[in-house]
Amino acid sequence: MYYITGASGDGLGFELAKRLVEAGLPVIDLSPSAPSDDRIGHIDLDLANEESVEYAVGEIKNRGEKIAALINCAGVMTSFSGLDNQRRGEIERVFKINVEGPIYLTSLLLDKLLTDEADVINVASTMATRGVANEQVYSPSKWAVRGHTKCLQEFFKGKPSRAICFMPGGFQSKLFEKAGRDIADFDQYIPLADVADLFFNVVTSPKTYELSEVIANRKGAKVVQ
Repeated sequence: MYYITGASGDGLGFELAKRLVEAGLPVIDLSPSAPSDDRIGHIDLDLANEESVEYAVGEIKNRGEKIAALINCAGVMTSFSGLDNQRRGEIERVFKINVEGPIYLTSLLLDKLLTDEADVINVASTMATRGVANEQVYSPSKWAVRGHTKCLQEFFKGKPSRAICFMPGGFQSKLFEKAGRDIADFDQYIPLADVADLFFNVVTSPKTYELSEVIANRKGAKVVQ
C-alpha cells in the first residue's frame, strides 16, 4: 500500500496517486478531505494536529496491510515571500504541515515501516539546495525536510528501507494561488504532469537503486549542486 499525504486535491500528491492506481498499485490518501477519484482510498489526517496524526497512524496499523512507501507530499507556504510582514501564525502553520507533522507521522510509523521494508519519500524543493533571499519561511521549511531525510538515510543504512528526498523546481500547481501569490512567469514553470511522471518513476524505482536525492531543476534555471 502506498500512503500519500496531500493526495486529495489537485496537486502533485493527487497526480501521483492517479498514476499509481492506473499502474494497478493500491493507494491511500492522508489528508483532511477525501479525493475526488474513488479509486484512491482515504484516511482523515490534519498534519498540524497531533491527535489527528495519532488517529491516522492507528487506522493505518489497524488495516494490517503492508506499506510499500510513505510519501510525505503535503505542503503549504505563507502569503508573503520575504522576511518583512510575516505573521507568526503562518510561520507556525508552514512548519507544522511541512516539517513537524511528517516527522511525527514517520516516527509513529517507524516500527511498521521497518517491518514492511517500506520506503519514506519526502517532497522538498530545489529551494532546499540554496539560499533564497525572498523566501524566508517556505525555503527553510524545505531545508528542514531535506535534513530530516538525510538523517533517515543514516538510520536506514544496512536496512532494506530507503529514504528519498524529491526536490522539484517550480512547477504549475495551485500551491501559490492558495497562498495568495501571483507568479509573473508561471507559464514557464514545469507542467504538473511532467513532475508527476518523474515522481512516479522515483516512487516505483527498484530497490536495487540507492536513491537519496532527486533534484529536478527547471530547464534553463540555475542549477545548484
